[in-house]
Amino acid sequence: MKKIALFLVVLLPLFMSAENLYYYSNGKKIPLSETSGYTFVQDGTSKSVNTFAKSLNFMLRHENIYLFKKLSSKNIKELEKIGKILPAYKRNGKEKVYASGMVFVKIPGMKDSKAAENWCKSNGLKLLKKFKYAPDWYLASANGDPIKKSVELVEKKIAEQAEPSFFMNFEKRTYIPNDPLFSNQWHLYNDGTNPNVSGSDSTHVAEAWDVLRQIKGELGGSTVKLAIIDDGFDLNHEDFQGRFVAGHDFADGDDMPNPGAQDMHGTSVAGVAGGATDNGIGIAGACPNCQLIPIRMKMSGITSLDASAIEAFEWAASAGADIISNSWGPTDGTGQFVDMNQTLKDLVANITTTGRNGLGTIILFAAGNGGESIETDGYASNPNVFAIGASNAAGMKASYSDFGNSLDFMASSCDQDMNGGDAWSGGGVIDGIWTTDNMGSGGYNAGNENDGDALGNYTNSFGGTSSACPLAAGITGLVLFANPNLTKEQVYGIYKETSDKIGADAYDGNGFSMNYGYGRINACKAVAKALEMAGTDVSSVECGGDINQSDPVNPDPGNPGTPTEPTNPGSTSCGNGTVDANEVCDGNTIECANLASTPKNGTAKCTADCMGWDKSTCYDDGDEPQAGDIDEENSDDDNSGASSKSSDDSGCAITLI
Repeated sequence: MKKIALFLVVLLPLFMSAENLYYYSNGKKIPLSETSGYTFVQDGTSKSVNTFAKSLNFMLRHENIYLFKKLSSKNIKELEKIGKILPAYKRNGKEKVYASGMVFVKIPGMKDSKAAENWCKSNGLKLLKKFKYAPDWYLASANGDPIKKSVELVEKKIAEQAEPSFFMNFEKRTYIPNDPLFSNQWHLYNDGTNPNVSGSDSTHVAEAWDVLRQIKGELGGSTVKLAIIDDGFDLNHEDFQGRFVAGHDFADGDDMPNPGAQDMHGTSVAGVAGGATDNGIGIAGACPNCQLIPIRMKMSGITSLDASAIEAFEWAASAGADIISNSWGPTDGTGQFVDMNQTLKDLVANITTTGRNGLGTIILFAAGNGGESIETDGYASNPNVFAIGASNAAGMKASYSDFGNSLDFMASSCDQDMNGGDAWSGGGVIDGIWTTDNMGSGGYNAGNENDGDALGNYTNSFGGTSSACPLAAGITGLVLFANPNLTKEQVYGIYKETSDKIGADAYDGNGFSMNYGYGRINACKAVAKALEMAGTDVSSVECGGDINQSDPVNPDPGNPGTPTEPTNPGSTSCGNGTVDANEVCDGNTIECANLASTPKNGTAKCTADCMGWDKSTCYDDGDEPQAGDIDEENSDDDNSGASSKSSDDSGCAITLI
């Protein structure tokens, strides 16, 4: 097993005095202390620093910024002739961070970029960037010490908030063991008969596909854009053909987010979320037809700045992402709290509120693999994101999965043999996740059948919360496809209501457990509930049983891999009193409370074409129903004409394991 570390700058503020170093973050003072290491910021002179840098073994170069583990006094003097030197710091006495020479400032009321530029100039700053989805926040370079400058801006009340930009340690959340296709993908469908899988639990994805195939005419996701932020993607992989839409590479600065030499994580993550399905090769992804937006951030060793994370989220939002999946975060196992920078907090809050035309973009984060409290991770524990933990094939919390009050939901992933050590350094992977790998020898599987397939195009031992997160993201794509009018909070509510209460823990009165959140996501139940909320009769839907086809990944052999558009069944079936394939209703009614974006009182009737609901009879509290709106046959207390189920029954038969 291998632990991959990566550095990514996060936005945070500071101040320096001779004996007392600190910065402000959202009004709170965060202590710093100088430690070994330096940041060199080259100025605009023509003299190149490359000769110095190469001879001094810099750890990272980002544009005109270099990070060094050490420098001699002579080196420092030479470098100071063409730029400025900043020390490295320890935050809260533990976490090592490197200043970037830049500052994030929040200055409300700037009418345009020119006004912001003038404001920065008058306060010793140079405007670099305005953030589209973090209103009032700007990135600027400091003429002098960024630590002192940020504190001056805050303490003198010149800016509402100011925070320097840092480089900090991040890592990818997965297990990469050193030891050693759909039938193997137990996380999608598990009937307990596979002798190579240790349990019979799963997220019931194949059952959700079957529901969508029958009701919507495809396996799901064609109207949904799912962004994945990770370390790179094998764009030419045989199982990604036609799956990716336009993406971006923030590591190389182009629009081809292919992986670097040591980058393989993103390819596997993307396979779990949305690998090609029903194409006759390889594996199946949770959301077969979701439009995948690949966004690459360099994630090996010391990398990028905090601004890169913000730019990645902004790019995803601008590209119209409905969902953003993140299988990365602060280093696990340190026991120290690492928070989002306030700029990123504001951006995330804004996207999750205003994205999707006001319905809210859904952002998911892997909970973490440290077997520790999720509360130490300010990314996964952010209240505006869905934090996804990992449960194993037996329906128990995976040994490594983080826990705590901020954990939201679980999704199926591998477990780890604890005989060899702790959550990070244990023995082999148990029930590893089959997914895509960089083709050939450039991935986790170099071409050994014990590690996947003989060609090295797939791995059989992906896992961790890095796999659970994109699985949950893919399922969210199915849910939004079932009902595109759902708000972020409604999706959360669906998962809260329909997730299975797995494990041996007692759940509290709100259905919450510190180890399992609100339970392990059940894709079939969630999709059925979403369809019901859209006005679809789901009384015939059954979850937890056999899927209604012999081959769940080949429902349409005559047109494999191509979604089929629902067609109006016309008079041949509409009006027969039975909700047939591709019909929303047929002569029945539904309580208005079960329809999205509809007044909650009254009863809606099926339209004449069987393709929707007449909501004209629905009304809000305090309003009176229109004359003639009340169905005389059902004007008493008998509601037998309504086909929808109550909030306590989603129409799915559940087997809890």
